[in-house]
Amino acid sequence: MRRLARREAHRALRGMAGRMARGTAAVALAAVAMAGEVAAQPFTVPEPTDSTRRALVARRVTGRITLDGRLDEPAWRTAPVARDFSQVRNDYVPTTRYPTEARVLFDDQYLYVGALNRDSAGLGTLRMPDLRRDFSPPDNDVFQVVFGPLGDRRTALNFQVTPLGSQSDVQTFDGGDVANFAWDALWRVRTTRADSGWTVEMAIPWASLRYRPELTSWDVNFTRNTRRALQWSAWAPFPRQFSSWRISYAGRLDSIAPPPPRLNVRVRPYALTQSTRDGAPRAFNGTTGDLGGEVIWAPTASSLVEATVNTDFAQAEVDRQVVNLTRFSVFFPEQRQFFLENADLLSAGGLTGGLPSGFGFNNSGGQNSQRYVLQPFFSRQIGLDAEGAPIPILGGARYAYRSGHTSAGALLMRQDGAGPGGGTTFGVARGSQFMGRATRLGATLAYRDDDGAPGRAGRQNLVTAVDAFTRIGEQVQLNGMVSTSTSGDTTGVAASYSLSRSTPFVAVALQGALVQRAYAPRTGFVSRSGVLMTSPMALLTLQPQWRPRNIIWFRPGVTTTFFQDPSTRRLQEGIVNVNTEVLFRTGGQIRPFAEWNLQRPDAPVRLFPAVSIAPGEHDYWRAGVETQTDQSAALAGSANLSTGSFFDGWLDRAALAARWSPNPYLSVRLNYEVNRLASLGTRDSSFVTQLAGPELRLFASPRVQWSAFYQYNTAQARGFLNARFSWEFSPLSFLYVVYNDRHPVQGALAPSARSLIVKLSWLRQM
Repeated sequence: MRRLARREAHRALRGMAGRMARGTAAVALAAVAMAGEVAAQPFTVPEPTDSTRRALVARRVTGRITLDGRLDEPAWRTAPVARDFSQVRNDYVPTTRYPTEARVLFDDQYLYVGALNRDSAGLGTLRMPDLRRDFSPPDNDVFQVVFGPLGDRRTALNFQVTPLGSQSDVQTFDGGDVANFAWDALWRVRTTRADSGWTVEMAIPWASLRYRPELTSWDVNFTRNTRRALQWSAWAPFPRQFSSWRISYAGRLDSIAPPPPRLNVRVRPYALTQSTRDGAPRAFNGTTGDLGGEVIWAPTASSLVEATVNTDFAQAEVDRQVVNLTRFSVFFPEQRQFFLENADLLSAGGLTGGLPSGFGFNNSGGQNSQRYVLQPFFSRQIGLDAEGAPIPILGGARYAYRSGHTSAGALLMRQDGAGPGGGTTFGVARGSQFMGRATRLGATLAYRDDDGAPGRAGRQNLVTAVDAFTRIGEQVQLNGMVSTSTSGDTTGVAASYSLSRSTPFVAVALQGALVQRAYAPRTGFVSRSGVLMTSPMALLTLQPQWRPRNIIWFRPGVTTTFFQDPSTRRLQEGIVNVNTEVLFRTGGQIRPFAEWNLQRPDAPVRLFPAVSIAPGEHDYWRAGVETQTDQSAALAGSANLSTGSFFDGWLDRAALAARWSPNPYLSVRLNYEVNRLASLGTRDSSFVTQLAGPELRLFASPRVQWSAFYQYNTAQARGFLNARFSWEFSPLSFLYVVYNDRHPVQGALAPSARSLIVKLSWLRQM
């Protein structure tokens, strides 16, 4: 009876999903019919030429600038002003209701940026959910300056600040298609607020920048987000499918005169004490102390050499747990600051799991929509075991070089043994060369040597990769990569590509990969080997005149991913996701979706320890909705709800998130996911998994905060608590107090572990 009821429900769901898919297709056809209507709207921004680019003069200052957020020194009052910002996001208009004025000064030590962000609505309308560093710009009132100091129209340095002084800094490359969000520059900022608006004053040391000393003109842009009105404005406008990081649309900063390179050495020592109680066999219990750190030397304005001893990551944020309902290996992003710095220089192309540029939706659509990941080098292979537990790193060295046309990076690390065997040596080197304005070629070599592994095949692994990037105009771009992995006499090959075109109204892309079963890079990450992956996708942005006033756009989209056996071309798995995003003027969104899954495993699939899916054909439909409220409001939430067949059973899934921030100094978050599975696998299993993650953050200022994050995971029968206090007592110098607690739940027999860590890290510019 249960199987019969499930088949009836499956038929009903398939009919509903089919209607949703046909409805979305009808909207797409309507978009073609309305092409003449939308094409007349002024969303297209031409790429500026040398004669049409906006220009601002940077003024040298001889007096003292006091960093207090007031811009009351004579140098600020007489400096040239960048004004007349355009509104660039969602609805392009040549002016904005909220004027912004920006100025740039410099002396021999600092580059100064000042901005007056006028807003007559008063202090109570400013939006800042919390005061964390590296905040989410779309959810905050933000002022940003973007510099292109290399003159290559590809590389940009971005400095962002909120009205209460929270800082964020990002390195971007290839027009923002590659971004290093974990880059932390040494700079200071102060802000002031009044009923007429808010003011920003930045001081960026020349030593924190990489630039070409001979350049007297830089690329520059200024942007501002007035969040309550969902309005982005920019001094130099750019098409809405891009961001201000597309530096080819930026203006020009003239009369800039950086100082010549000088001795630039930083030291970052740390001292740490740790008390541990671990119930695992042979685990260490007691109190220990440790010393270590890094020395960072910039011999030129374009190069950086770094040495590290006894590298430590005790303060790194813990991984967010997931309940994996897919046939992929779970990809956890790098969280450790040391490896995130200059990570782009060692990125060997491949597929990172993200959507191409221009696809402005997340398209999660449920667990099975996880994007494919192929990376020849992935730094989480260093210093972490397969379960994510730390392995001591003895030390290493890193080199980074950037110029207008050439970049290079190298990393050599030595980690201690994870077991009774010896340690492991990692080495990676990469170089890339720009040719012309829009083409880049790169090559990577990565090596791993495990001392304790038997035989050459088990001990040594060599990975090579050659990659290329080119852009045709500003709307079309192509990425490609070919890689090999060799262990002993066994060599495997992998390749990937991504072709995309993005306009203000249409985005289309085709991604693909070929990964042989023998391709096993022990320096990298592969979601699944032995696959031929093909993923076409398309997205429309519709703003018909008949839409309700509170709706900005409708975005129907289709993403598909198919996996085949590389030798036989037999279909292994296919996913077709059809959805339509509706964006409201408050920033809220709703996205109904329908998903057709084709699962054709040729061997048993073990989703859970006691659940095995038999080989064969398991095709099924799922449908659901994703929605979120205004994420800048004091009370915000989101939900991903779906139901439908799942392999040979049924799955009801709900992923919920809520945040309460009555003011920027207090933030309470809760994430909860429940999966109700029925009649699944060869044993006809029915069970429920739950994953809960409450989080509390308290801020005394942007530089002093305390957080506590707990994870309750029934799929792993464990609970995890991470509590952390941090005080940035000087720019990029921190005191951390961290408490970790891992314990079993639901009567599990896993061992408990607790640790208390106190760490002092001090950055000193010599």
